[in-house]
This record gives sequence, structure tokens and C-alpha cells, in this order.
Amino acid sequence: MGGQLAIDGGAPVRATPLPGAYPGATIIGEEEKRAVCAVLERRSPFRYYGPDPAYVVNELEETVAELVGMEHAVGVTSGTAALIVALRALGVGPGDEVIVPAATFYGCVNAVVACQAVPVFADLDETVSIDAAAVEQVITERTKAVMVVHWRGVAADMDPLLAVGLRHGVNVLEDCAQSFGAEYRGRPVGSMGAINIFSFQMNKVISAGEGGMVVTNSGSLHRRAVASQDQGTPRGSAAANFPPFFGENYRMSELTAAVLLEQVKKLERLRSHVRRVGSIIKAGARGLPGVHVRPMADPAGDAGFNPGFIFASPELCDWARQALAAEGVPIAHPYGGQPVYMHEAILAKRMWHDGPTPWDDRFYDGTADYGPGLCPDAEELLPRVCEYHLSMDWTEQDARDVAAGLQKVMQRVPSELLSAAQVS
Repeated sequence: MGGQLAIDGGAPVRATPLPGAYPGATIIGEEEKRAVCAVLERRSPFRYYGPDPAYVVNELEETVAELVGMEHAVGVTSGTAALIVALRALGVGPGDEVIVPAATFYGCVNAVVACQAVPVFADLDETVSIDAAAVEQVITERTKAVMVVHWRGVAADMDPLLAVGLRHGVNVLEDCAQSFGAEYRGRPVGSMGAINIFSFQMNKVISAGEGGMVVTNSGSLHRRAVASQDQGTPRGSAAANFPPFFGENYRMSELTAAVLLEQVKKLERLRSHVRRVGSIIKAGARGLPGVHVRPMADPAGDAGFNPGFIFASPELCDWARQALAAEGVPIAHPYGGQPVYMHEAILAKRMWHDGPTPWDDRFYDGTADYGPGLCPDAEELLPRVCEYHLSMDWTEQDARDVAAGLQKVMQRVPSELLSAAQVS
């Protein structure tokens, strides 16, 4: 594409802002309104009882379980709540370690600490997902679970990760918060670990603003998950021969479930749309100097919501971000280009109280130091990663504008930036 770069005074590729993200929100329509009104008309928004309950949460649980191919599902209030419930179902507690990928939202770490366990961070592979070889390096006799995060709509390479878990007798937990609808070699994400979770928060694939889901094939894990989201005590027949334990309230509302039942019906239409739009962006970037499309363990299983790119160097990435913003097609830099363990609270191991922490040697006999150098591959890779956030509002013309912007910018990279990137 010809023309002077916008950062040098030329005309930008695009004069109007790109559409926003929030894919689930962009498909909210009359169906969701009617579903919510139906619950309100029955005056029964609580999932377990009321004047005229419809048990919508039960229906959503059955729908998601069938869609994922699991026996059981438990609706909860958020993705973080789902992680806490899943970890507690696994019995994670003081003195235990949970392996977490270096690239994820800090809610994953918060959930581990909420269970009074210690997060241990594993490095990444070239797909920006947790690396099985790195998990093998940090797994210990204290490891109670490996949390695999399917990052930005793309499945992690599950077969070697499952093999590591099996070899060491450690359960794998799939965090599918960002990747509802993604697949790995024909299997839906959320169908491979011992117990797995989804999120329906505002940024997620389908959304009710908040909400989460725990899925498993294990009857015993399911009972423990049901108890964990309901004060530690299951109801009805599930309570038989079940010793209650201390728990909290993470129960999903009927209003949340009503929205999500309608959102699930629209998933395939939404996914097909963003895959089509995203393919235009990725095709436009192929073969450009200094950047490549994010590799994937299974490209066919990409949910399609976040076309990702890896630049040749952090300096080139920073320059490209500025140049693309000037062209009217700004690209996002996830998590500030840093591993999750660089989050202030994690570095400081700062709790909400001044008493003993999960790292206290009264509970934990391992070593868990956080800071620069912990996961070198992640620290080298993440400053070079960028992405676009797609939704139903994106058109093919929007995608063509992005592709044109990438081509215009990356074909005019300053020679010194390309040379430095090639040397490094």
C-alpha cells in the first residue's frame, strides 16, 4: 500500500474508530430481554427456590455440559469463582502448589491464594501458552494441580500437558475463560482436564456481564463443586452421605442464566463471523517483515476472537503500535507485555491482612520467589505480542482496513529496527 506513514504526516488508512470488542455483548438482543423478563415475571431469580422457580440455572448447566461433552456442570458467579470452586473441589489447600502459566489474568493467581495455596509459575511456548516442558521442570511433590489457560481463544497444546499430569499423578485444570468455543484436535476446550472452568464476564466470548461455569466428568468432584459454591453443603439428595465443610456463596442467579442460555444459542453465528473477519486480518499480515501470526497448537480450533501477532523485537513492537494507532487501526498489547507474576500484589505477596500467608513456613516447605528472570521465555516473548479484539460489530471492511494498515506500516519499518531485530 502506498503513501507516507501517518506518524510522518501522511493520510491514515482509516478515519473512523474501529469497532469495539465485547463479543457477547454485541449479540445481546430481544431474546435476552424476553428471557430475563420471564424470570422476573415469575418473581423467582434465586436458583434453588422461590414463588415460581423455572430452574434456568439447571437448564444452562445441562446445556453447557452437553455442548462441552462433560457429564456435569455447575453455574457460579464469575470465572474467578469458578476457579476457586474447581480448586476446592480438588482439595487444594495450605501447603499445596498450583502451577499457573506466566501469561494470564491475575484472577488465576488470586483463586489459588484464595484456597490458601501457593502459585508456581511455568514458562511459555511459542504459542504464548503454558509449556509442558516448563511444567515438568517446576512440578514437585507439593503440586496439587496444573492450571492450563487457553489464552485468547486458542487452545494450549493439551496432549503433552495431560501426559505430564498423568505421569506425575497431578490433575490438570483447564481455564477456558477466554476461549469458550475453541477446540483442540476435535475436542472442545474444557473437555480434557479433570475439572475445568469458563467465564462469562463482559470481555468474554459470551457474556451476562458476570458468571462462570465449572465442568467435570467426575461425580465426586461435581458434588464437591456444588458444595463449594453453596456454603459447603449440597442440597437435596446430593447432601446424602456428604460431610459438609466450610464454604462460601458463589451461586449463579437465574437472571444470569437466562441471558447466557440465549447467548449460547448464538455462539456458532458469532464464532463463524469473527473467524471470517479475523482470517482477513491474518492473511493480510502473512509474509510481512518483522511480524508473524501467533502460532497455534491447532489452528483449526481457534475460536477466532483475538487475531494475535508476534513482532521481531520489543522495540519494533512499540514502534508498530504507535504507527498503527496513527493509521487508525490501533493494536492491543495484552497485560502490558509482562508476565502475570510482575503484578504488584503478587510480587509483594500482599494479602488483605497482616497475618500468616500461604507462603509462611508453618504451612509451606517449598520456595516460591517471584520477580524478573522467573520465566525467561515469557519475559522475552510477551513484550513482542499484540492482538486485535473482534466482535459481531466488526465487518469485513474493518478487517481489510486493519490488514491494509499492517501492510502499510510493516513495509516501511525503519531499517535500523529491522536490523536490530534480526541481530537479536
